[in-house]
Amino acid sequence: MTPRLAVLGPAGTFSDIAAQQYLRQQQLDWQLTYYNSIDQVAASVQAETEYALLPLENTLDGYVQNTLAILSYAELQVVGEALVPVRFSLAANAADLASIKRIYVQFKTKGQCGRILAQLPQAERLTTESNMLSFNKLQTAAHGDAAIIPQFHLAELPDTFLKLADVTDTTENYTRFIVVKKQTAALQQVQPWQQDFRALCYITPHTDRAGLLSEILQEFVQRHLNLISIMSRPTRRELGHYRFFIEIGGQAGQSPVLADALAQLAQRHHVKYLGSFSR
Repeated sequence: MTPRLAVLGPAGTFSDIAAQQYLRQQQLDWQLTYYNSIDQVAASVQAETEYALLPLENTLDGYVQNTLAILSYAELQVVGEALVPVRFSLAANAADLASIKRIYVQFKTKGQCGRILAQLPQAERLTTESNMLSFNKLQTAAHGDAAIIPQFHLAELPDTFLKLADVTDTTENYTRFIVVKKQTAALQQVQPWQQDFRALCYITPHTDRAGLLSEILQEFVQRHLNLISIMSRPTRRELGHYRFFIEIGGQAGQSPVLADALAQLAQRHHVKYLGSFSR
Protein backbone atom coordinates (compact mmCIF):
# COMPACT_ATOMS: atom_id res chain seq x y z
CA MET A 1 0.00 0.00 0.00
CA THR A 2 1.32 3.44 -0.95
CA PRO A 3 2.14 5.53 2.16
CA ARG A 4 0.04 8.67 2.60
CA LEU A 5 1.39 12.07 3.61
CA ALA A 6 -1.10 14.47 5.25
CA VAL A 7 -0.68 18.08 4.13
CA LEU A 8 -2.40 21.38 4.90
CA GLY A 9 -4.53 21.99 1.81
CA PRO A 10 -5.99 22.60 -0.58
CA ALA A 11 -3.42 21.92 -3.28
CA GLY A 12 -1.28 24.96 -4.01
CA THR A 13 -0.37 25.91 -0.44
CA PHE A 14 3.23 26.37 0.69
CA SER A 15 2.69 23.13 2.61
CA ASP A 16 1.86 21.44 -0.68
CA ILE A 17 5.04 22.85 -2.26
CA ALA A 18 7.10 21.67 0.73
CA ALA A 19 5.57 18.19 0.53
CA GLN A 20 6.28 17.89 -3.20
CA GLN A 21 9.85 19.07 -2.63
CA TYR A 22 10.42 16.59 0.20
CA LEU A 23 9.15 13.66 -1.87
CA ARG A 24 11.40 14.61 -4.79
CA GLN A 25 14.48 15.02 -2.61
CA GLN A 26 13.89 11.73 -0.79
CA GLN A 27 12.78 9.97 -4.00
CA LEU A 28 9.55 8.82 -2.36
CA ASP A 29 6.35 7.82 -4.13
CA TRP A 30 3.83 8.77 -1.46
CA GLN A 31 0.23 9.89 -1.89
CA LEU A 32 -0.63 13.40 -0.70
CA THR A 33 -3.85 13.81 1.32
CA TYR A 34 -5.09 17.34 2.02
CA TYR A 35 -6.75 18.65 5.19
CA ASN A 36 -8.19 22.03 6.16
CA SER A 37 -6.18 22.77 9.32
CA ILE A 38 -2.92 21.89 11.05
CA ASP A 39 -4.87 20.13 13.81
CA GLN A 40 -6.58 17.92 11.23
CA VAL A 41 -3.24 17.17 9.55
CA ALA A 42 -1.73 16.03 12.86
CA ALA A 43 -4.83 14.08 13.89
CA SER A 44 -4.83 12.17 10.60
CA VAL A 45 -1.60 10.38 11.54
CA GLN A 46 -3.41 8.79 14.43
CA ALA A 47 -6.09 7.21 12.22
CA GLU A 48 -5.86 7.72 8.46
CA THR A 49 -2.35 8.48 7.17
CA GLU A 50 1.14 7.18 7.86
CA TYR A 51 2.95 10.54 7.74
CA ALA A 52 2.15 14.24 8.10
CA LEU A 53 3.87 17.48 7.17
CA LEU A 54 3.67 20.31 9.71
CA PRO A 55 4.97 23.91 9.51
CA LEU A 56 7.56 24.39 12.26
CA GLU A 57 9.23 27.76 11.84
CA ASN A 58 9.19 30.92 9.73
CA THR A 59 12.00 33.41 9.26
CA LEU A 60 9.83 36.40 10.15
CA ASP A 61 7.18 34.98 12.45
CA GLY A 62 9.19 32.41 14.39
CA TYR A 63 7.98 29.01 15.56
CA VAL A 64 4.45 27.90 14.77
CA GLN A 65 2.94 27.66 18.24
CA ASN A 66 0.19 25.28 17.16
CA THR A 67 2.79 22.81 15.89
CA LEU A 68 4.82 23.10 19.09
CA ALA A 69 1.67 22.36 21.08
CA ILE A 70 0.90 19.31 18.93
CA LEU A 71 4.43 17.96 19.38
CA SER A 72 4.13 18.32 23.14
CA TYR A 73 1.19 15.93 23.50
CA ALA A 74 0.86 13.82 20.32
CA GLU A 75 2.70 10.52 19.91
CA LEU A 76 4.68 11.59 16.85
CA GLN A 77 8.26 11.20 15.66
CA VAL A 78 10.03 13.71 13.42
CA VAL A 79 11.77 12.03 10.47
CA GLY A 80 12.61 14.85 8.05
CA GLU A 81 12.32 18.52 7.08
CA ALA A 82 11.76 20.74 4.07
CA LEU A 83 12.61 24.42 3.62
CA VAL A 84 10.76 26.59 1.09
CA PRO A 85 11.02 30.30 0.19
CA VAL A 86 7.86 32.26 0.96
CA ARG A 87 6.76 35.36 -0.94
CA PHE A 88 3.35 37.04 -0.73
CA SER A 89 1.26 39.35 -2.92
CA LEU A 90 -1.82 41.40 -2.20
CA ALA A 91 -4.79 41.23 -4.56
CA ALA A 92 -8.06 43.11 -4.24
CA ASN A 93 -11.32 43.71 -6.03
CA ALA A 94 -10.73 47.40 -5.47
CA ALA A 95 -9.21 50.43 -7.20
CA ASP A 96 -6.72 51.28 -4.45
CA LEU A 97 -5.72 50.38 -0.89
CA ALA A 98 -8.12 52.91 0.61
CA SER A 99 -11.06 51.12 -1.04
CA ILE A 100 -10.31 47.76 0.65
CA LYS A 101 -13.02 46.96 3.21
CA ARG A 102 -11.89 43.49 4.35
CA ILE A 103 -8.86 41.34 3.81
CA TYR A 104 -8.36 37.59 4.14
CA VAL A 105 -5.03 36.52 5.57
CA GLN A 106 -3.71 33.20 6.88
CA PHE A 107 -2.92 33.13 10.61
CA LYS A 108 0.90 32.90 10.14
CA THR A 109 0.98 35.18 7.09
CA LYS A 110 -0.06 38.15 9.24
CA GLY A 111 3.33 38.16 10.95
CA GLN A 112 5.15 38.10 7.60
CA CYS A 113 3.28 40.96 5.93
CA GLY A 114 2.93 43.44 8.76
CA ARG A 115 3.91 46.52 6.78
CA ILE A 116 1.17 46.23 4.17
CA LEU A 117 -1.43 45.37 6.81
CA ALA A 118 -0.45 48.52 8.72
CA GLN A 119 -1.47 50.50 5.62
CA LEU A 120 -5.00 49.05 5.83
CA PRO A 121 -6.35 50.26 9.19
CA GLN A 122 -9.86 50.52 7.74
CA ALA A 123 -9.97 46.90 6.54
CA GLU A 124 -11.52 44.12 8.58
CA ARG A 125 -9.05 41.25 8.93
CA LEU A 126 -10.49 37.78 8.45
CA THR A 127 -8.10 35.00 9.47
CA THR A 128 -7.99 31.80 7.42
CA GLU A 129 -6.44 28.38 8.05
CA SER A 130 -4.39 28.36 4.83
CA ASN A 131 -3.16 30.77 2.17
CA MET A 132 -5.10 28.85 -0.46
CA LEU A 133 -8.32 29.49 1.44
CA SER A 134 -7.46 33.19 1.36
CA PHE A 135 -6.91 32.90 -2.39
CA ASN A 136 -10.17 31.01 -2.90
CA LYS A 137 -12.11 33.82 -1.22
CA LEU A 138 -11.09 36.06 -4.12
CA GLN A 139 -12.77 33.79 -6.66
CA THR A 140 -16.13 35.26 -5.60
CA ALA A 141 -14.83 38.51 -4.14
CA ALA A 142 -17.25 41.35 -3.57
CA HIS A 143 -16.11 44.90 -4.26
CA GLY A 144 -13.71 45.89 -1.50
CA ASP A 145 -12.54 42.35 -0.75
CA ALA A 146 -8.81 41.60 -0.68
CA ALA A 147 -6.43 38.83 0.31
CA ILE A 148 -2.76 38.21 0.88
CA ILE A 149 -1.87 35.22 -1.26
CA PRO A 150 1.18 33.22 -2.42
CA GLN A 151 2.96 35.26 -5.06
CA PHE A 152 2.78 32.53 -7.70
CA HIS A 153 -1.06 32.67 -7.70
CA LEU A 154 -1.27 36.36 -8.57
CA ALA A 155 -1.45 35.81 -12.34
CA GLU A 156 -4.56 33.63 -11.95
CA LEU A 157 -6.70 36.61 -10.90
CA PRO A 158 -8.53 39.06 -13.22
CA ASP A 159 -6.54 41.95 -14.67
CA THR A 160 -9.13 44.33 -13.23
CA PHE A 161 -7.95 43.51 -9.69
CA LEU A 162 -5.54 45.71 -7.77
CA LYS A 163 -2.31 43.70 -7.53
CA LEU A 164 0.78 44.36 -5.42
CA ALA A 165 3.37 41.81 -6.49
CA ASP A 166 5.43 41.59 -3.28
CA VAL A 167 4.17 42.56 0.16
CA THR A 168 6.46 40.31 2.21
CA ASP A 169 8.28 42.20 4.96
CA THR A 170 11.71 40.96 3.81
CA THR A 171 13.24 39.19 0.81
CA GLU A 172 14.81 36.53 3.06
CA ASN A 173 11.65 34.74 4.14
CA TYR A 174 11.50 30.95 4.46
CA THR A 175 9.25 28.44 6.19
CA ARG A 176 10.62 25.20 7.57
CA PHE A 177 8.39 22.14 7.65
CA ILE A 178 8.84 18.82 9.44
CA VAL A 179 7.64 15.37 8.43
CA VAL A 180 6.31 13.22 11.28
CA LYS A 181 5.07 9.68 11.67
CA LYS A 182 2.99 7.93 14.32
CA GLN A 183 5.62 6.56 16.63
CA THR A 184 7.29 7.73 19.81
CA ALA A 185 11.07 8.02 19.45
CA ALA A 186 13.01 5.99 22.02
CA LEU A 187 15.75 7.69 24.04
CA GLN A 188 17.99 4.69 23.55
CA GLN A 189 17.54 4.67 19.77
CA VAL A 190 18.88 8.00 18.50
CA GLN A 191 19.45 7.33 14.82
CA PRO A 192 23.19 7.07 14.02
CA TRP A 193 23.91 9.90 11.59
CA GLN A 194 27.10 10.04 9.55
CA GLN A 195 26.40 13.66 8.61
CA ASP A 196 25.22 16.79 10.43
CA PHE A 197 21.77 16.39 11.93
CA ARG A 198 19.11 18.13 13.98
CA ALA A 199 17.25 16.62 16.92
CA LEU A 200 14.14 17.84 18.76
CA CYS A 201 12.94 17.14 22.27
CA TYR A 202 10.70 18.36 25.09
CA ILE A 203 12.01 18.43 28.66
CA THR A 204 9.55 18.87 31.52
CA PRO A 205 11.17 19.42 34.94
CA HIS A 206 9.51 17.69 37.89
CA THR A 207 10.39 20.61 40.18
CA ASP A 208 11.30 24.28 39.87
CA ARG A 209 14.33 25.93 41.43
CA ALA A 210 17.02 28.49 40.69
CA GLY A 211 19.58 27.30 38.13
CA LEU A 212 17.47 24.38 36.92
CA LEU A 213 17.33 25.44 33.27
CA SER A 214 21.06 26.12 33.24
CA GLU A 215 21.74 22.59 34.51
CA ILE A 216 19.53 21.11 31.79
CA LEU A 217 21.29 22.99 29.03
CA GLN A 218 24.73 22.12 30.39
CA GLU A 219 24.07 18.45 29.61
CA PHE A 220 24.19 19.40 25.94
CA VAL A 221 26.90 22.06 26.18
CA GLN A 222 29.44 19.86 27.98
CA ARG A 223 29.03 17.26 25.21
CA HIS A 224 29.67 19.90 22.53
CA LEU A 225 26.16 19.64 21.13
CA ASN A 226 24.98 22.87 19.52
CA LEU A 227 21.84 24.35 21.12
CA ILE A 228 19.94 25.79 18.16
CA SER A 229 16.92 27.10 20.06
CA ILE A 230 14.85 26.75 23.21
CA MET A 231 11.20 27.65 23.70
CA SER A 232 9.17 27.49 26.90
CA ARG A 233 5.67 26.07 26.68
CA PRO A 234 3.02 25.89 29.44
CA THR A 235 2.45 22.45 30.89
CA ARG A 236 -1.30 23.25 31.13
CA ARG A 237 -1.30 21.87 34.65
CA GLU A 238 -0.48 24.94 36.72
CA LEU A 239 0.19 28.60 35.98
CA GLY A 240 3.92 29.30 35.87
CA HIS A 241 4.99 25.70 35.18
CA TYR A 242 6.70 25.14 31.84
CA ARG A 243 8.21 22.49 29.62
CA PHE A 244 11.04 23.32 27.26
CA PHE A 245 11.16 22.63 23.54
CA ILE A 246 14.81 22.28 22.51
CA GLU A 247 16.38 21.91 19.08
CA ILE A 248 19.89 20.51 19.00
CA GLY A 249 22.44 20.54 16.21
CA GLY A 250 24.78 17.56 16.03
CA GLN A 251 27.73 16.63 13.87
CA ALA A 252 28.52 13.30 12.22
CA GLY A 253 29.09 10.64 14.85
CA GLN A 254 27.49 12.57 17.74
CA SER A 255 24.31 10.48 17.93
CA PRO A 256 25.60 8.39 20.89
CA VAL A 257 26.57 11.60 22.69
CA LEU A 258 23.05 12.96 22.26
CA ALA A 259 21.54 9.68 23.48
CA ASP A 260 23.73 9.88 26.59
CA ALA A 261 22.64 13.48 27.29
CA LEU A 262 18.96 12.57 26.99
CA ALA A 263 19.42 9.49 29.20
CA GLN A 264 21.06 11.58 31.91
CA LEU A 265 18.29 14.17 31.77
CA ALA A 266 15.62 11.45 31.91
CA GLN A 267 16.88 10.43 35.34
CA ARG A 268 15.76 13.79 36.77
CA HIS A 269 13.10 15.10 34.38
CA HIS A 270 10.46 13.92 31.96
CA VAL A 271 12.10 13.78 28.54
CA LYS A 272 10.13 13.42 25.33
CA TYR A 273 12.52 12.77 22.45
CA LEU A 274 10.89 13.85 19.19
CA GLY A 275 13.36 12.35 16.72
CA SER A 276 16.16 13.55 14.44
CA PHE A 277 16.89 14.12 10.75
CA SER A 278 19.94 14.81 8.60
CA ARG A 279 20.67 18.28 7.27
